[in-house]
Amino acid sequence: MYRKNVLSAVFALGLLTAMGAQAEVLYAQANFLLNKNQLSAVNYRGKGAAIPVGAKVAVLERDSDEVRCKVIESGAEFRFVTHRSLGKPINVLFAGFFAEQDPASRIAALTPEEQKQVRAGELARGMSREAVLLTAGPPPPHRTPSLQSTRWTYWSSKFSTFEVEFGPDGKVVRVGDEPAAAPAPAPVVEKTYYHATANFHFEDGTVSWVNYLKGPIIPFNAKVEVLDKGSSSVKFKVVETGAELEFTNDSRSGSETWKLFQASFAPDDQAAKLDALSVDDRKKVSASEVEPGMSREAVRMAWGPPPAHETPSFQSSTWTYWKSKTSKVRVKFGKDDKVATIE
Repeated sequence: MYRKNVLSAVFALGLLTAMGAQAEVLYAQANFLLNKNQLSAVNYRGKGAAIPVGAKVAVLERDSDEVRCKVIESGAEFRFVTHRSLGKPINVLFAGFFAEQDPASRIAALTPEEQKQVRAGELARGMSREAVLLTAGPPPPHRTPSLQSTRWTYWSSKFSTFEVEFGPDGKVVRVGDEPAAAPAPAPVVEKTYYHATANFHFEDGTVSWVNYLKGPIIPFNAKVEVLDKGSSSVKFKVVETGAELEFTNDSRSGSETWKLFQASFAPDDQAAKLDALSVDDRKKVSASEVEPGMSREAVRMAWGPPPAHETPSFQSSTWTYWKSKTSKVRVKFGKDDKVATIE
């Protein structure tokens, strides 16, 4: 047995030396599972051959669709692939799985119990966010856009998911369908009302944070009641019509869902802001129209805040909106801060 272990170590060292000049060598930042020699950026957690946390991996080839790699110790080759739903370049996603830094120091900073769980690849109550990351890796960003979320959603397979839920202290209170560690009343969302700060469009019961300019409209200052707050969506009801809708977020926003919702729906009545506009601007806002001569504030009320991934500042001379998922419209302001052109 000793001779076999020595030979394995010598083989791995020789392979690492031979490859060092032609391939970058990185460390696995968590325990990952290979399915038919493939590692998906979705990070499926169901079953497969394991790449243990801290394992050395050589990058053989990179392109825009996949990254070919080899596990140094075992010699197993695999492909790292992505999916368009994740909304991030493959190199950004890959960096969350494999990096130049050995995770050993991060593991050493955990509690002794967490260190055992990380090495065993087991998720358990009481673990910190850092311990979960080192155990299971990053959750897919299209369902968990922020690692500060209280719920992280992982995929067991292409057809099933499970959640890791964190308590107020940042420690795991539930994994999958387990009940919470201590009995507690279900979270209750207070009956709180908000007001639309702009005209917002919805389609199939969904209001996107992008506010695509098509479909029925929730009019400016409409009163809504929040029904449920989630990490990637907020469910609410339009008081006047009784319509129940969902405000959704995705990774492009770079912001937490609740913050985006609060930028779109405010607790204060918005009537005074509309009254402060000129007569012409009030008419255009009510008709959800943007035309030359309108003020920035009027445009903001008519079409909502321009999506931040295209317009990072409200002081920009051009605000970019989306008519649909494939069509944009640009509102350009002149030196007087009034709309000059719409393209």
